Amino acid sequence: MSSSNAAAIRRRAGTAAQVPPAPQNSPANNQPNPNQMTIEQVLKTMSSRIKTLEQQITGMGNIPNTNNNITDSISNDISNIVDEFNNRFELLVTEMNTIKDTVLKLQTYTMEVNKTLYEDRVKILSDLETPLQHSEPKTLSIDDVSGLLPIDDNEILED
Repeated sequence: MSSSNAAAIRRRAGTAAQVPPAPQNSPANNQPNPNQMTIEQVLKTMSSRIKTLEQQITGMGNIPNTNNNITDSISNDISNIVDEFNNRFELLVTEMNTIKDTVLKLQTYTMEVNKTLYEDRVKILSDLETPLQHSEPKTLSIDDVSGLLPIDDNEILED
């Protein structure tokens, strides 16, 4: 439909329709296109690309050394961290042993105090019970109480 519109516009404009000639594909027209490269140019370009890649690979030969340096650095960091953990662990062990010794000393002290208190209690109780257990009933004679009684019988009656 657009071709019919274009043809109508040309007729109105008064110009004769000129159809451009179709390109001829003849075997005689074998001239190279300016954008196309010759075989020699392709080979030179490929050769330069290969040289560039070889130079980059040669430059990458230093990367394994860099990787080794990074690996050494990482292993040094890890060994430093492990050493720090060992030091902290030893510190914790030392502190725990100190606390354990302190608790044992405190326990020993409290046991000694309890033993002393128990012995004192036993001694006090034994002192109190001894007179009661060993004392025999005493019989009083008149002579023992004669000083306590009044001399006169009249004094007894008066009271």
